[in-house]
Amino acid sequence: MDAISDRIFTETSFESSSNDEPSLLTVILDVSPRGWYNIRDSISLQDVSKSLLVFLNGHLSINNSNQVAFIASSPKTSKFLYPHPNHQPIGSKISSGMYRQFKNVNDVVLEELNQFINETSQVPESNTHQSSITGAISMALTYTYRMSILDQSVQTTTASAITTSAINAKQSDATTASGVVPSTSSSSIKSRILIVSANDGDDNINYIPLMNCIFTAQKLKVSIDVAKMGVKNSSYLQQASDATNGVYLHIEDPQGIIQVLSTAFFIEPNLRPYVILPTNTQVNYLASCFITKKPVDLGFVCSVCLCIMSKIPDDGKCPACASEFDKRIIHELTKDPQVVTKKKRKLEDSNKAS
Repeated sequence: MDAISDRIFTETSFESSSNDEPSLLTVILDVSPRGWYNIRDSISLQDVSKSLLVFLNGHLSINNSNQVAFIASSPKTSKFLYPHPNHQPIGSKISSGMYRQFKNVNDVVLEELNQFINETSQVPESNTHQSSITGAISMALTYTYRMSILDQSVQTTTASAITTSAINAKQSDATTASGVVPSTSSSSIKSRILIVSANDGDDNINYIPLMNCIFTAQKLKVSIDVAKMGVKNSSYLQQASDATNGVYLHIEDPQGIIQVLSTAFFIEPNLRPYVILPTNTQVNYLASCFITKKPVDLGFVCSVCLCIMSKIPDDGKCPACASEFDKRIIHELTKDPQVVTKKKRKLEDSNKAS
């Protein structure tokens, strides 16, 4: 039995530690007042914030090198709540039985969120239909890229330190034997984004900037998860989640959001290829017009930049890349439909027929 246990320990300990890499979880909370007002009878923004803090604390407890970030998005602007470089917690005390990092995240997020809501509550009524969710995603991706550069060759966990020492020992033996130093690959931080929104309108989301964010997330290998509350689904957020191999869930009962967060959205990026995640087979790939900013079912596409238009501009140029369209093609596309009549076959004389 001792031999079996020793063999299992030596074979699996280093393999399991190779997956013990730091992970960055960025939460984007959409605090648009219209969406939260519609579900006021089911759950409040305060309850969702507390559930998200529990979710962040659970992510920090998995690995002591894990990182978290919290971004709030309103119809007016987006802002980093955590980490906040200029924030100094007032009256923050270390409580017995509570991890210091948990208390720091809870105090900073709650205080900054209350301040952010008070600052953005004076938005004029004419601008309440707008959304800055794409700006929040851009901020999250920028922070993710910066963290990936800073942590490109940093390994802070004990397990990774053991792995590094073992690799260095093997490299020294290989160098002594052959005189060639083998190359090593440094592990970078794994990242994912979770969007929590109760906004039911897709018209207020800018489609073109969202697609740019999707392409950037694909390049950085960042999964975008979406926890959608409210009555309607968001087709644009569905596309963002599906294109980045994320998880999209329409939470019909928001009172159980903590259970959903701790199960469907708690899987680390390095474990997702081995776990059956919730999928959404009915993804609506509806596009948006570059001119009117409204969803279109049938439109025109620029052959140069693939810009989607519901109508052809009057100047005959692409509104995105300013390419001139062929006038003959425009004439063929915009001309009125015509009914083509078939010519009747002439009847031959009866004498010839006979």
